[in-house]
Amino acid sequence: MAVAWAFGAGAGLASLAGFRAIIPLAVYIIMAHLGWVWGFQVEDNPMDFIISNAAAIVLLVLVLLEVLMTRIPALMRFERSLHLPLGLVSGALIATAAIAGEYPGAIHFIGILIGAVLALVGGYVHNGLVMIGEGRDPGPAMDISVLVLSIMMMLVPPAGYVLTIVVLYLAARVRRLKKLKYKGLRVLA
Repeated sequence: MAVAWAFGAGAGLASLAGFRAIIPLAVYIIMAHLGWVWGFQVEDNPMDFIISNAAAIVLLVLVLLEVLMTRIPALMRFERSLHLPLGLVSGALIATAAIAGEYPGAIHFIGILIGAVLALVGGYVHNGLVMIGEGRDPGPAMDISVLVLSIMMMLVPPAGYVLTIVVLYLAARVRRLKKLKYKGLRVLA
C-alpha cells in the first residue's frame, strides 16, 4: 500500500510542478522534513538529502522569488523562459524522492521520467490557462491553489491520482481548444 501512496503523492506533486515549479517542491521538502507524510517513507533513502535544513531554506527563498517573478512585469519574461526547465526538474525531483523510500535500489530513478512527463503535461495546461486569459498569468489564485493542492497531496496521497487524471483531462481540453482556435487559419500556398 505504501508504494501506491508514494506514487500518488509523487504524481500529484509532479503534475502541480507544471503550474508552479517551486511551490510543490517546497511543500514536499517542508512536510517531509517535519514528518507530516502519511502512508509512505521519506527518510533513510537515497534521496533523503532533499529534506535537509539547507534544502528547506533554499527552497523557501526560491518560492519567494517565483512568486515575485510572476508579479513584477519586468521579470515576467524571465519567469516564462525558466518556467518549463524548472518545472521539469522540480517534477522529476519530487517523483523520484517520493518513491525512493519504497524502492531504495536504482529503480526509483524511473520517477525522473514519470515526474518530468507529468510536469510537462501540467505546463501544457498552464500555457492553456495563460492563452485563455489572453496572456495573463492567473496570479495569486494559481499560487494559493497550487499550495493547497500540494498540501493535500502530502496529507492524502491517493488524491494525487485524481489530480493527475484531472490534469490529463484538462490537457486534452486545451489541445481541442487549440485545434478549434487555429482551424480556419491554415495558409494555402
